[in-house]
Amino acid sequence: MKWGIHLPQLGRAASLELLVEIAQQAEAAGFDDVWTADHVAVPVDLEGMPSFFPEPVPLLSAVAAHTQRVGLGTSVLIPAYRNPMQFAKQWATLDWLAPGRTLLGVGAGWLEPEFEACGVPMVHRAQRLDDYIDGWRAAWSGATEFQSEFFSFTGVRINPQPAAPIPIWIGGSSPGALRRAARCDGWMGTWAPPEVFAQRLDVLRAEQDRLGHAPEDTTISIHMELRLGDPLDSAGRWSVVGDGYGDREMVIGDIDHVAETLAPYIEAGLEHVLLVPLALSPQEWRHHADALAGLIS
Repeated sequence: MKWGIHLPQLGRAASLELLVEIAQQAEAAGFDDVWTADHVAVPVDLEGMPSFFPEPVPLLSAVAAHTQRVGLGTSVLIPAYRNPMQFAKQWATLDWLAPGRTLLGVGAGWLEPEFEACGVPMVHRAQRLDDYIDGWRAAWSGATEFQSEFFSFTGVRINPQPAAPIPIWIGGSSPGALRRAARCDGWMGTWAPPEVFAQRLDVLRAEQDRLGHAPEDTTISIHMELRLGDPLDSAGRWSVVGDGYGDREMVIGDIDHVAETLAPYIEAGLEHVLLVPLALSPQEWRHHADALAGLIS
């Protein structure tokens, strides 16, 4: 079992100092990876989502400079909002700063006003994501040309190039996301009851069988929003707006309750969990990171 923790990226508690501190605390405690999320343009009338939402790649670059081992992930980045060639160079540079430590979690996207703000049509977003993934893999492996509907290049090269293939994890739990995850290196499932998680995993495994891929080719992960101690007295969390973080309430209680909640998922085949603390202050963040380290054995 592997353990990840979301960093204090957004809202009132976010700061560069706290971000680096929590990443260093997580690395020292034995967490496998630390994560950031992605929203480029937050609609002003979207209740529950903080508007202070720094870009994930620069934040991970800062964390890379202050850590040595811990993995650096996005959960999940929406490639459609970005030029695919420029992003291929950006992520390759991050991997150059932190060789072999990056985990590129991506999703097709769901927020139509954000697509509009970025000047990208929401239609065909799944095919766009597939084309981007295939094009990145080509560029990162040294190819000088690639052709697809949404991403093509000829006679150019990306440098620096990753020393090893970049792991690409797919976020979401739709049938299309599960099929895509079966072709990639990880699945970041949305939070759901254990029986629903198991059903979704069966769909992914069936697609792996169809493709001739081994189960170990795709890491099985899930988000887990949680709060240690008292519940929040208001929503104040981005999952309430329906951005795919799950179809079940956050976990509230002590560390033993968190472990008990995770047990049936692990039994069903969970291999990695991204713990997402709902912490509102630097003190709460430090407490959550310290207490959650007790899950790691």
